[in-house]
Amino acid sequence: MVVVTAGHVDHGKSSLLRALTGMEPDRTEEERRRGLSIDLGFVWTDVPAGPGRPPVADERVAFVDVPGHERFVGTMLSGAGPAPAVLFAVAADGGWMPQSQEHATALDALGVREGVLVVTRTDLAEPGPALAQARAALAGTGLDGIPAVAVSARTGDGTERLRTAIAELRDRLPAPAPRAPVRLWVDRAFALPGHGLVATGTLREGTLARGDVLETAPDQPKLTVRGLQELGRDADRSTGPARVAVKLRGEPPRGGLRGTALGAPGTYRLTDTADVRLAGAVLRRIPDRLTVHIGSAAVPAAVRRFGRGIARLVLDRPLPLRIGDRAVVTEHRRVVGSALVLDPVPPYVGPRRAGGLRADVLAGHPGTPDLGYETAARGIVHADTLRRAGVDCTEAEPVAGDWLVAAAERSRIAAAVTEATADGEPADAGALTRLLGLPDRALLKPLLPKGRVVRAGRVVAADRADPLPAAARRLVESLESGLGNGEFRAPTPAELIALGVGRRDLALAVQTGRLVRLSETVHVAVGVPEAAARALAPLAGRPFTVSEARIRWNVPRRIALPLIEHLDRAGITRRGTDDLRTLRPTREKRT
Repeated sequence: MVVVTAGHVDHGKSSLLRALTGMEPDRTEEERRRGLSIDLGFVWTDVPAGPGRPPVADERVAFVDVPGHERFVGTMLSGAGPAPAVLFAVAADGGWMPQSQEHATALDALGVREGVLVVTRTDLAEPGPALAQARAALAGTGLDGIPAVAVSARTGDGTERLRTAIAELRDRLPAPAPRAPVRLWVDRAFALPGHGLVATGTLREGTLARGDVLETAPDQPKLTVRGLQELGRDADRSTGPARVAVKLRGEPPRGGLRGTALGAPGTYRLTDTADVRLAGAVLRRIPDRLTVHIGSAAVPAAVRRFGRGIARLVLDRPLPLRIGDRAVVTEHRRVVGSALVLDPVPPYVGPRRAGGLRADVLAGHPGTPDLGYETAARGIVHADTLRRAGVDCTEAEPVAGDWLVAAAERSRIAAAVTEATADGEPADAGALTRLLGLPDRALLKPLLPKGRVVRAGRVVAADRADPLPAAARRLVESLESGLGNGEFRAPTPAELIALGVGRRDLALAVQTGRLVRLSETVHVAVGVPEAAARALAPLAGRPFTVSEARIRWNVPRRIALPLIEHLDRAGITRRGTDDLRTLRPTREKRT
């Protein structure tokens, strides 16, 4: 279990942890000399389940000690961001203070709903008044009604009761999610002699193991886990929640690892734009810029207001955000509210009224990654896009490949296809795909309405075998009729325009075996090459010119040349010197 501390400066958070763990949370000489936490501290101890409680697999509890001074609110948020529970300290001789309130606001914004309220320094004052103030201040927040314990770190009074409260807290926390994708927010990174690059953080969920490959961004060098420690002990693998130190092999990003997130390649999508739901004091006056604190990151962002508490954040650097992520927003280092991520891959939104329409769309968002809602809201979406945004797609039913299509979108597409083919004429599948706005042509076939099929690249009625449009069919029938009369006809480009037959129609006729393509501009009926070869039979045994062949075929030169070249390629005629041709002898079939 991992627990973060919170509370006003000098309210005994570090002293409380010393009494609980016997370890020193203030790591630097300056912190110990001043009696003031400046950076994050990490200590741990074993907390047994206690009599009458079910045993636990791991009795260790890690504590992240955060600074209480207002100047270090960013550091406090980097420690609190990934933690699922809190020890909230309020001094009996100090009561509820401004930084107590700011920490409470931040924890509420981060969605922390479990913890223990600890009234400290009870050897200096009665705990009752401070406890009453804290209860009143936490009312209406996610920490309303959490258990409370009065403790004196100096005398040790109440320490065992606090241990019992921590054991009970462990029982209330959600079960681990070992198969969740790893997103380790790095709160410290340093080079350790003999060990190389080391990054520490709170692993909230998922599993890390030796040999895992991690990245901070797709365009950054990959990092390999060469070693793991949990609270000072070597481990082959670590499952969240846990405090971990990760020994890494590879080059860190230029800006360093602190404030970034490590994850397996392909499990997250970095984004610098997210649509969010704002809450808190920020709604009274939404500034043009805020600082967004999530995990161990603190990133400035431009704000575009949409209305109804919905806004778009454009971050100064991309982050691996997921639907349902909670962030604290600050202005001039003061906590002013929270931001709940609704869409980390938002669509383009135009100016003016478009923002209001976007706010209307997102007003009903559940605030959690829901497969049904996300599919319905997006219409057509690739499952991998949703997975990287934190949506569980195990129950998804892709239409084609990994594409998901909402029911309303299916109805729209079916209606549009029905309308496009209502006159009985086939519709070009590629053009129809573009008209419908389908991101992948493979989607068209499974989304066709009943009674429509794809044949030779055209959408036609299921009971119709010929995918050619009427104009192309009339052309083919005319050429076939001419062949029956001994004519080797081929329409000119001008005639094709007049008939309304385009290049795609000709290509389809060739593809379906209705026409033969002699050249780019010459198409003839199927059977013309064979009939032309038979017409040359009297010339067998001697060379002949193209002009002689043209006279026998009774065709202009624009048809004769591509026709004789087609016979050359087919091996029916052989081209010799002076552009003369000879008929190849017919090969007898061997028995």
